[in-house]
Amino acid sequence: MKKIITIALAALTVSASVLCGCGSNNTASSGAPADSSAASEAATTQPVTDSPVKATGGKIHITDNTLGDIWITELEGVPVNKLQADGFTADNTFKYYSENGQPASNEGIDVSSFSGSIDWAKVKESGVDFAMIRLGGRGYGDEGGLYADDKAAENLQGAKAAGIKVGAYFYSQATTNAEAEEEAEYAKQVLGDIQLDYPLAYDWEIVKDDNARTDKVTSTQATECAVAFCEKVKSFGYIPMIYSASREFYFKYDLSRLKDYELWLVQYADKPDFYYKFSMWQYSESGHIDGIDGSVDLNISFKSTADYAK
Repeated sequence: MKKIITIALAALTVSASVLCGCGSNNTASSGAPADSSAASEAATTQPVTDSPVKATGGKIHITDNTLGDIWITELEGVPVNKLQADGFTADNTFKYYSENGQPASNEGIDVSSFSGSIDWAKVKESGVDFAMIRLGGRGYGDEGGLYADDKAAENLQGAKAAGIKVGAYFYSQATTNAEAEEEAEYAKQVLGDIQLDYPLAYDWEIVKDDNARTDKVTSTQATECAVAFCEKVKSFGYIPMIYSASREFYFKYDLSRLKDYELWLVQYADKPDFYYKFSMWQYSESGHIDGIDGSVDLNISFKSTADYAK
């Protein structure tokens, strides 16, 4: 994953926010863009200004591994993180989580075409339980063309053949609900008949680029785009998930609007300290796994395929 970081936040509205990203390439790869007419017709009305985030609780002082000491306002109905710090352990490769002395996590990676050719049998032997695989993305510029990841099908099929459970993600540069829905449709097109064991995640980023198309997306619109993607993904029978850093979860998105979706937190730290509940944690961008040349992102899932099947 390519990591892009920038920030400018004010109160509950951030005009330009930066987070670590699942990865992208603003040059389109092979694969024709999906038909956007249906997405446009189905899109919900676009908000044009930011609206207040619905909050109930008082101000809460927290210490975030990335942001330092900050104050947040507790949001209505958003479940909180109940993971126990003493439940985390690690070895030379992975982090693990246990509850009451019993394993309560699965170990995973996320990959894209940037990971090169992967020997999935060796990856499985190294102890990887699941892989989140990039399906494609949208370009940074005004045109914002859609592209498929060159190795999406190869990685999906290779991981499955090796006995590794798979989920997927799509790198978004959506600025409207219609574009977010179009991205979900394109992701479905890339997947074809391949079945996912884990969620299909929405990875939306603001890019440090003078010509980035997401520069002026408001907090309200960013949230509505995430909802549009997730609802379209749900209509296709996939489990929706939203990938982001704590900064964006706290200050860009309205989590009270996203409380029904799985969250995939990116936070490079010894232990996660995000206040709200999340089901997957990307804790490193510099892991080393047999079967993959170079570094790879490492993840831990607090849900299994059995949990997602319920």
